[in-house]
Amino acid sequence: MARYIVDKTQQPSGKHIIHNLNTFCPDVPDSQHQKMLGMFPTSRAALREAKKHFELVNGCEKCSRDSYVP
Repeated sequence: MARYIVDKTQQPSGKHIIHNLNTFCPDVPDSQHQKMLGMFPTSRAALREAKKHFELVNGCEKCSRDSYVP
């Protein structure tokens, strides 16, 4: 299980990006821009949770690759 957050700040594409906090991802936003999602077995499960809060969501290309869509 890993701890996931979603970036509350939209990217230029309009998407909010989820990040795995158990990694050392250089793209994790500052804490004031994070919404805690919780512990999940996969980033796809975390992505489903994030979609309850934001319409457009994507996985981080660096730390949540199994839910990243180019």
